[in-house]
Order: sequence, then structure tokens, then C-alpha cells
Amino acid sequence: EGWVGNKGFDPLSITDALPVYLVREAELKHGRVCMLATVGWIATDLGVRFPGEMFQSVSTLQAHDAMVKEGLMQPSLAFIGCLELYGGFLLL
Repeated sequence: EGWVGNKGFDPLSITDALPVYLVREAELKHGRVCMLATVGWIATDLGVRFPGEMFQSVSTLQAHDAMVKEGLMQPSLAFIGCLELYGGFLLL
């Protein structure tokens, strides 16, 4: 009792199936990813680019399609998936 985000506010009853500490950790992680995505979006609009010719003429709205076209989306998602798995094992 007395925790912020305890079972007192759970309209979807998610903590009936998952422990509260896992749900809290997921919420923190998702919030941090959203903050990084916002900073990346703003930085790209301000002209910050990765080195390489393929990244120089891409706007924020075209970035996803350019990554898929260059074949870089799958390795990026695989790397993020490995990080997620590693982070999940650290919690257990």
C-alpha cells in the first residue's frame, strides 16, 4: 500500500496476470523510449544525421521507408530485441 501505481489504479486488471514490479519497469522503459524518440525526431528535423550518403537526404517522415529500402530495419529490430531479452533476464 501507498505505492504510486499500485493495484489501486488498474482499470484493465493487468496486475492480476503480471507482477506489479514488471508492469512498473515496463512503464518506465516505455516512457524513456518515447523521450529518446522525441529527441531523435527533433534532432533529425534540425539537421543531425548519421554518417553515410543514404542518411543525408532523408526527412523524418521518409526515414522508416528509407531504412526498409536499404535493408537496415531488420538488423536494427533484431538488436533492439536482443537488448529487450537481456533486460528481461536481468529482472528475473
